[in-house]
Amino acid sequence: MMPTIAHITRRTLKALDRPMGSAAPRARDGRVRHPRGIALILALVTIALVSASVVEFTYETRVNLALASNTRDRVKSYFLARSAVNLTKLLLYFQFALTQESRATEDDMGRLINRAIRRSNFQMYQYVDLLMKPFNSGRIESPVGGIDLQDTGVEGFGNFTGEFTVKVTPESGRINVNEFAKPKFDDKDLTPLCAMLADERYNPLFELKDESGELMTRRRVLGNIVDFIDPDRQTLALTDLCTVDAAGGGGGDEARPYERKSQKKKGGRLRPRDAKITHVEELYQVHGMNAALMDILRDQVTVYNVGKPNVNVASAPVFYAVLCQNAQMPGTANNKNALKGFNLCASNPAVAMQALWLAMALDGVRAFFENPLSVLMAYVGTQESKLMPSAKKGQPVAFLSVSQLPAYIQDFQQSPALIAQFVQYSPMYLLLASQNPAFQLDPLNPQLPQWTVEFDRSGLTRSVTTSTPEIYRIRAVGKYGSTTSTIETVMDFNKTVRRLPSEKLLEEQANDPEALKELKRQRRDASAQMPRGRVLFWREY
Repeated sequence: MMPTIAHITRRTLKALDRPMGSAAPRARDGRVRHPRGIALILALVTIALVSASVVEFTYETRVNLALASNTRDRVKSYFLARSAVNLTKLLLYFQFALTQESRATEDDMGRLINRAIRRSNFQMYQYVDLLMKPFNSGRIESPVGGIDLQDTGVEGFGNFTGEFTVKVTPESGRINVNEFAKPKFDDKDLTPLCAMLADERYNPLFELKDESGELMTRRRVLGNIVDFIDPDRQTLALTDLCTVDAAGGGGGDEARPYERKSQKKKGGRLRPRDAKITHVEELYQVHGMNAALMDILRDQVTVYNVGKPNVNVASAPVFYAVLCQNAQMPGTANNKNALKGFNLCASNPAVAMQALWLAMALDGVRAFFENPLSVLMAYVGTQESKLMPSAKKGQPVAFLSVSQLPAYIQDFQQSPALIAQFVQYSPMYLLLASQNPAFQLDPLNPQLPQWTVEFDRSGLTRSVTTSTPEIYRIRAVGKYGSTTSTIETVMDFNKTVRRLPSEKLLEEQANDPEALKELKRQRRDASAQMPRGRVLFWREY
């Protein structure tokens, strides 16, 4: 650009410096005068043009530098997040590999390790956050002090710019809504979700109307959720007790409300999925779903086959659903005509309130044991060797086995002070207490309802599990400079990294050629050695 301006300026000066013909003023000696004064004006104009060009060039350079710096920061923050995901995957896989190897070995040390893992119900995901800190800082921190890894000769920790954090959450503490995708609907599949939403606090969410002015009641919304996922095309009608309404009201076209919505919005055509959904956010498309209800369901339901809820990661709404499923009045265990389960919670507010207090207390126990350092300090800083009457000495997790669930409930019913102690750790209790100060418990003199409900012990133990979770949601955040990159992924450690042929296809047949037999043997060996941790979901933002 600068050579072009110089060339134009030089040609302009030459043109203006030429004589102006007969009209040009002449000196006394007859020579034509040259307009030398114009050179100053042209010099000023040239300087102005050059200055503008320099300013523009400087601005573009600074913009390009900023873009390059942002790109560099974004790339570094992204790969910090990827590193956090890979390290987390390594740590989680280590537990499965250790359990598998110690179970298969005949060595005394291996058996000892396997016995210790089973008895302590050790869960690696609880320690991932602590194990990540040395990678960022190069130090191992503890309540009693810290150790600088470089001073001990360990290199490679903390020697990089930027930082990353990771949060690991098992999916097994949630309710699987894809159970509704079965060919034949079963009321029992809907009972956990009904029990979770039966709480009276959610009543305002089911007093709203849709675009056509139709009231979206609790049973209508729950029916729409089932219709959105189940494989048939007919509307499901439910009763207030969350059972199929055999008297009528169902059997219509389940897509009709979506067609009305599409016509009013004049957008893409909406229809029920009529199959398993791939992400919880798809529930936003369900007719009658609102943002407030979605905020509740987002952290309580899943789309993955997690089996029964894991009490070591379940939240208060899931505990409430489990309790309501197994609620019964004293002396009615063998009475088939007595009101039990979800129906009892739905029709008896006193029973529902008792179940809610117990659910928040159990949630508080789970939340307290979620932080290993808090548990360690509780054991070290007190004379207690166990934190619950029914807990084991030095217990590192909330529930060692499913038999502790009914035992904890009995402990809480016998000791109101114990409830007041642990509800302080429940996120649901903290939320309710902040919204309604009258809901707060006095730790010194807790006022709780009189216990008039009991729970089926065998039903409680059948409804939950404490086994090691297999599906985890990992949220990794990488930070470099002012740039942040986030990766959210779901991994299944019960499946190999890549899909493999079925075992039947790899079985050797008598008429197989030798080359085919050798290939099958190689594939079987590769299948046995392939690491686990298949990615089910991946999102970057």
